[in-house]
Amino acid sequence: MTIFTPPELDENTTPTQKEMWRILAINTIKYVELLESILEAMYEVVLSICDPTLKDQVCNHEEYEQIVNRQDTVGLQRVVMMAMSFNGDDDTHMWYNHVVAITDCYGVQ
Repeated sequence: MTIFTPPELDENTTPTQKEMWRILAINTIKYVELLESILEAMYEVVLSICDPTLKDQVCNHEEYEQIVNRQDTVGLQRVVMMAMSFNGDDDTHMWYNHVVAITDCYGVQ
């Protein structure tokens, strides 16, 4: 859950300004929650399209537990890329290219 702390408004704040800040806070929370859910879904997609060999390499990486706890899509893609740089197998490169294509489709950098 995202917590949004609105700025402290002084006593001269008009009801319109207070309402504008309330609407901004609601929209910001909705946007952040949506972004978090998209990144979590992308994490699952990236991991699901890895073949078993690549998935084993990723799961054995030292940062994997931290990546799983945060559902870190960008971190997962980085670990996949590092696993690819140590593996010259063309089949694994195909899987990595698929991962990159999926994340590029969603604009994840």
